[in-house]
Amino acid sequence: MKKKLGKFGDFAGDILPHEIAYLIQVQQFQDAQNLEILQTIEYNCHHPRTPVAFRAGIDKRKYSNLKQWIGQRLDSIDVDKHLVYLNEMDQKIMTDSISPVEEKVLLQAIARYHKPDFYFMKFYELTLSYRHFLLIRMRYKDHQTVTNFIEQQRLNYAKSKEINQKLHDATVDIISQYAQNTTESRQWEQWLLDTFYDETLDGLNRYFAVVRLTFLYFNYSLFDKLKEVYNALDEMLKQGAFYSRRILFNYYANCVLLHSKFDVLQQAEEYGYLSIKQKNTDHLSYLNNYSAILLRQGKIHEALALMKQSFSSLRHTNNLRNKIGFMAFYIKCLNLNGQPADGEKMADSFLRDNCKELLADRWHIFFVAYFQALVMQEKYDKLLKACRKHHLLQKEAQYRSRPNYLPTLQWYYHLSQYVENEIGDDQLVELMVSSGRPHFGNPHKEKLLLDLLNEVKSLIPHLCGRIKSMLCEVNIST
Repeated sequence: MKKKLGKFGDFAGDILPHEIAYLIQVQQFQDAQNLEILQTIEYNCHHPRTPVAFRAGIDKRKYSNLKQWIGQRLDSIDVDKHLVYLNEMDQKIMTDSISPVEEKVLLQAIARYHKPDFYFMKFYELTLSYRHFLLIRMRYKDHQTVTNFIEQQRLNYAKSKEINQKLHDATVDIISQYAQNTTESRQWEQWLLDTFYDETLDGLNRYFAVVRLTFLYFNYSLFDKLKEVYNALDEMLKQGAFYSRRILFNYYANCVLLHSKFDVLQQAEEYGYLSIKQKNTDHLSYLNNYSAILLRQGKIHEALALMKQSFSSLRHTNNLRNKIGFMAFYIKCLNLNGQPADGEKMADSFLRDNCKELLADRWHIFFVAYFQALVMQEKYDKLLKACRKHHLLQKEAQYRSRPNYLPTLQWYYHLSQYVENEIGDDQLVELMVSSGRPHFGNPHKEKLLLDLLNEVKSLIPHLCGRIKSMLCEVNIST
């Protein structure tokens, strides 16, 4: 049976929360039914699993007209669509193929320009090309209009270019710290905040600043500060600033990580659900984060089904970092769904094919999942051999200073040593407590370590309580 208003329902179901928030703000409907439809979209945006039906009694033409209105309003503020337009105009100017109608629109935009927009630098560079185009054709009046704009915005352009270069310098430090922990990046914090909050600056540089603040605050585990920035960004996005679906999906994916650090898992899951709606180059990364939240929520069947459904995405990416993350979460999903043998087989195959690259990047997340599969199958000897063959404890010694580090791999290793009679009770307790102690002032990490302790409880039932008690004593004393 054909679903009533099916096409409109599919269209409305694809609208994102920040899109509908903006549309609600700018609408000026006199027709109560148009507003009713928009409010139904708004409700369903925030209740995707329990949506209400659109009223069939409303004239279908109103649904059609509203669909057109929504598309036009969002297109008009879409910064990425504007970039496409600027590139098209630049190409047409350079190839002498711009039409009179297109020139009229461009000249009007130049004459009315008053504040740097998102792609201001690109627009300014376009006017430089256009000025050449006009002068060689002796169109003095239009040439003067463009020249006036270039002179008026010269300082703004120079400022934007300077900030853009400085953002690159900041990025070198921030990413070096994030990826290798070889430098400091805290010195960039205030400058990045000033850049983000500077309303006189172009949107691209402001958005670049908030992306780099995200990395910086994760580097130092300053999640309260990041939350404050994201609260401000959230309001800007609702007002239509920095709007494109690409940017919204990236924002949702970052919110997954942020809310997970506060253990607000339901909200993290909601943002994760939104982030994977679009299949772009970052889809695999967003999928990894979402599946991790589902696992922490105990939704292991849903997580495994999602990973299986998305396995084909693995073949269509050249980003090995995302591939490793995907494989790690896939293996963990298999483990938690009672299929550790399949997880082990998948890990062995991936390690064999990508050993060199894997050991250079994200080896920790992969081996944690792999070792979990081996522990679940009581293959302790294989775990010890793998750890020693790849010198993982030596690598982990350099890895401990990272903000997200937990001694999960180390605990699996020492537990395997214990079962294989390489160490005794007291030594195991000392090794687990000493490696867990530095993380018991952080509520998020504390919870994860207690979950891990509960996971391995069956291996050390007579020691588990002792280890937990000693760790919690450390927490009280601090």
